[in-house]
Amino acid sequence: MTSNEKHCPEIDDNPQEEPISCVVAASSEHFTYKTEAKRPWSPKKVLELLEQVYQGYEKLMGSGLDTIIEVRDIVCEPNNHSARTEIKIQVHSAEEFTIESKIICEFPPNYGYIQQEQDLAYHFFAHELFHCWIGGAVANLYEPIVEAITQYMTDLTLVRLGWCSEDLLIHGRVNWQEIIETANLPHTLIAGYKLIFDKMHTNEPERLFAFCRNLADCFRQQRTCMEIEISPVLERYLGVT
Repeated sequence: MTSNEKHCPEIDDNPQEEPISCVVAASSEHFTYKTEAKRPWSPKKVLELLEQVYQGYEKLMGSGLDTIIEVRDIVCEPNNHSARTEIKIQVHSAEEFTIESKIICEFPPNYGYIQQEQDLAYHFFAHELFHCWIGGAVANLYEPIVEAITQYMTDLTLVRLGWCSEDLLIHGRVNWQEIIETANLPHTLIAGYKLIFDKMHTNEPERLFAFCRNLADCFRQQRTCMEIEISPVLERYLGVT
């Protein structure tokens, strides 16, 4: 992997002036990465993570989006971190279309200097990337399933690639059970399906991977904002109608 990194010039401290946003940019084969904050992870590290995860997802679910994915790491208020994926498809004809994809992750200043925060940041990057294969408009009934498989496969991939320890899944199982017992919808549904996927991975891993491939095939056919029909896949693998 090659990485081209650009930094903003040094800025003198002046408390009488508004702070100037400093953008650090880097690029790799499938990504451009921009951050406006000093992070404990370098742009090179993020691109290494994304490229490894991209290869893992591609091996599991087939070819990814035929586009360079823009990844933005921006600053947010404390305790307000979030992430989202924006995919825009412009149809030119029955055979021709273009895709634009952007991953936006928001973290507070000075975030990521403890291991738990760093693991969550890595999860955010990898989680949103998974949505480039499985993510889009589906019936509200099915949204918890899509989110559950995304969360579970993201953690599983990060552990398998060595970016996070096995403790991520071990603690996750305990946490999912607690959510089922104490939380409200849709969190209880998401946690429940994550336990189902975890059991499937233990007993029938190839079935879990086939489920991901079939779901990705459904979303790969999306060319409009209309809801994707995934019910046949869910009925086949989960008995959900």
